[in-house]
Amino acid sequence: MKTTIPVVPQHHQLSPTGNTAADRLLFESLSSRHFSLSPGLVRGGLLAPVFHCSNKMLNNTLVGVGLSVGLGLGVGLGTWWVLRRFSPQLPVKWEEVGEVSQVNIYLLKSGRGVPLKEAQTTTYGLAHDTHQDRSFVVMAADDQRFISGRQAGKLLLVSLVVEDDTVTLEAPGMEEGVKMWKQPLKGVDCGDEVGEWLTKVLFNGETKVRLLFKGNVMQRRTIPPLGYNFPQYRSTDRLYYADCTGYMLATESSLEDLNTRLPFPITMNNFRPNIVVKGSPAYDEDDWAFIRIGSAVFRTLKPCNRCVMTTVNPQTGERYPNQEPLRTLRSYRLLSNPPELAKSWSTSPVFGLSLVIDTTGPIAVGDKVLVARLSTNPHLKIF
Repeated sequence: MKTTIPVVPQHHQLSPTGNTAADRLLFESLSSRHFSLSPGLVRGGLLAPVFHCSNKMLNNTLVGVGLSVGLGLGVGLGTWWVLRRFSPQLPVKWEEVGEVSQVNIYLLKSGRGVPLKEAQTTTYGLAHDTHQDRSFVVMAADDQRFISGRQAGKLLLVSLVVEDDTVTLEAPGMEEGVKMWKQPLKGVDCGDEVGEWLTKVLFNGETKVRLLFKGNVMQRRTIPPLGYNFPQYRSTDRLYYADCTGYMLATESSLEDLNTRLPFPITMNNFRPNIVVKGSPAYDEDDWAFIRIGSAVFRTLKPCNRCVMTTVNPQTGERYPNQEPLRTLRSYRLLSNPPELAKSWSTSPVFGLSLVIDTTGPIAVGDKVLVARLSTNPHLKIF
C-alpha cells in the first residue's frame, strides 16, 4: 500500500547539528539559503556542464581586455584569459591502473545507495535518468538541523527512488512506504506525511523531521570551507548536499587490506563511494592527482578523511563495537604531513579520495580507469 501526498510549499533554513566538523562545514555552506522545488528533477534538467560560456559572455570579456591593452593584443590576451580561467588544466600523460567495479548513487544524504551499471557525471555529482546524487536531505523540524547517519544510523536503511514524477521512500520493517509528487513549487518541504514517516523510522516518533529537496538554488552551492588551502580547489566546483565534494572514490584492494586488519570484515557500503576501482594496489589511490574514466575527468581535491559514519553497520543501522573500522584505520592511516592538516585530522584517518569534476561524460562498470600521478607530475599537488 502506498500513500500519495502533495508537496507543501514552505521555506526552510538549515542549522548545524554541532556534532562533527563535517556537520558544521556543511551547515556553513547551506545556511541562509532557500530551496526551490522545480521541474529540474526530471530527466531533461538533470545534466549540467562544467562551464557554459555564451558568445555574448566571450565577446564582452574580449572587449573588456582589448580596451585596456589595445585591440590586437587585447583579443589575444582576452582569449588566453578565458581559456585559462574556465578551461581545466588537464594532464597529457595517463597511466591505466584498473577498471570501474561499482557505480553508486545516494539520492538521500546518508540514505541507502542505488547501484548502477552506468551513470552520467555532472558538475554536482552522478546522475541517472531521474536519479541525482545527494539531492534530498532530512531536517529536524524544531530547529532546522540537518540529520545525517551520524545522528540517526537507521537513515542508512532508508531507500529513496525517483520514478517519473514520483518519489518513494521505503525502509525495512515498515509495512507501508510513502510516496510524494514532484511539483514546481517554491520551497522544498515534502509534506507532513513523509515527515511523519521518517520521524517514525529514524527516531520512533520522538524527534520530528522533514524531508527537503535541493531545488534550483542549490545549483549555486560551492565547496564549504575545509580548514586548509588545498591546491586543487577551484571556486567553480559545485555540489548539492554532500559534505565536501560531489564524488568519492575508493578501491577494492584498499578495502581488502583493511579487512585483514579488522576483527571482522566490512563492505564497501561502510564508505559510501560513488566509484569503486578494482585492479590497483592497495592505497595506490594516494598517488592519484587526476582520474579519467571514458571522457570524464576527475580532479582529486583531497584524501577522504573519515568520521564516525563509518562505524555504523549499513545493514542494521547500529554502531559496530569499539568504533571499528575507524579505530583500526587510525592505527595506520592518519596523516603525518603537512603538519597543519595532520593536526586538524588528528583523529580522522583517510580512506579513498574526495573528487571534483573537470570534464563530464558517461561512466560505466567495466570502464578503464586512467590516472595522472603525483609522483610522476611534480607540478601537481593536493597538499
